[in-house]
Amino acid sequence: MKKSGSVTSIKLSRSEFLKLGGAGLAGATLLGAAGCGEGRGGGAGGGGSTGKGLVFTSYGGSFQRAQEKAWLRPYSKETGPEIRQDSPTDYAKLQSMVENDRVIWDVVDVGSDFGLQSTADLLEPLDYSVIDKEPILEGYANKYRIACMLYANVLAYNTEHVKGTPTSWVDFFDTGEFPGGRGLHKSPSETLEVALLGDGVSPENLYPLDVDRALNKLDTIRDQIVWWESAARSQQQIASGEVALISAWNGRMQTEINAGAPVKIQWNQNLQTADYLVVPKGTSRKDEAMKLIAYCVSGENNYRLSNFIEYAPINKESISKVDPQVAPQLPTAHRDVGVTYNAQWWDNNREAVMKRFNQWVMSVE
Repeated sequence: MKKSGSVTSIKLSRSEFLKLGGAGLAGATLLGAAGCGEGRGGGAGGGGSTGKGLVFTSYGGSFQRAQEKAWLRPYSKETGPEIRQDSPTDYAKLQSMVENDRVIWDVVDVGSDFGLQSTADLLEPLDYSVIDKEPILEGYANKYRIACMLYANVLAYNTEHVKGTPTSWVDFFDTGEFPGGRGLHKSPSETLEVALLGDGVSPENLYPLDVDRALNKLDTIRDQIVWWESAARSQQQIASGEVALISAWNGRMQTEINAGAPVKIQWNQNLQTADYLVVPKGTSRKDEAMKLIAYCVSGENNYRLSNFIEYAPINKESISKVDPQVAPQLPTAHRDVGVTYNAQWWDNNREAVMKRFNQWVMSVE
């Protein structure tokens, strides 16, 4: 999943959204069409979604490759329409497309921080006469977005650098028992939750977040923090042993485990949330976009993502179809020890919390 940029000049993406006015619209360079191999090609996007085929935008890397294999290629094969791809998801770019009436994206994978009240005016209402939302896990579908997969922020550790087994986020902050660097996402979202859980806050009392308490807890490991801003970087950090323990996304950590890296995941207090599919306001392919979303989240197809990356189905009818060897590696198998991320709280408080977090980061760098 995504991201780059410094904390003081943050590229808007799935992890954080600060609504900015006047962002310039850069033409999107489209990736190759689904079903046309792994090649990369296509010209720059122009005004409006006037090119051939739907444009699906996501975060690139192993995640988007999994989406392509699980959903985009089969959909094209079964229904005929060509699907072009772009990456990465960029909220500022989406906003500028809509505000300048130059929408070239049709279906966009976004994070839990997008598609609520603060960004609703950028999106088309979803057509639930086409999309079946009834089997979707409760709380993961609303007027403007529907989840396509469940993922978790987990505690992972390098077994060559950690003696023993960390059992919770409290251990993440215990540098005496578990010495070494700590990988953290350079974003308040999920990072503040980890800090509070590490300070002994119970999951049921996590929200509203006590931001000052969380930052004070982060202060206790400030010299051990190694920030990551892209998911690929988080994989490198933990696999190489640059950090001993890390707060990161389960699918990316499992990718390293599958590749033979000395990494294990501790699922206790995993922070569960989702990625969502949305339709930018003004697309000329709204009807086609709704059909693709319906396909991706359906009981028949939703589970297939788990065949290619360890993110879980969001459709209850699809959970039982997951490969039994893969199922234990998914967040759905650990919901009993999971903590639910409160996207609505973040939508109401993001700007103020982001400002406070940025100030703290600058003070420690």
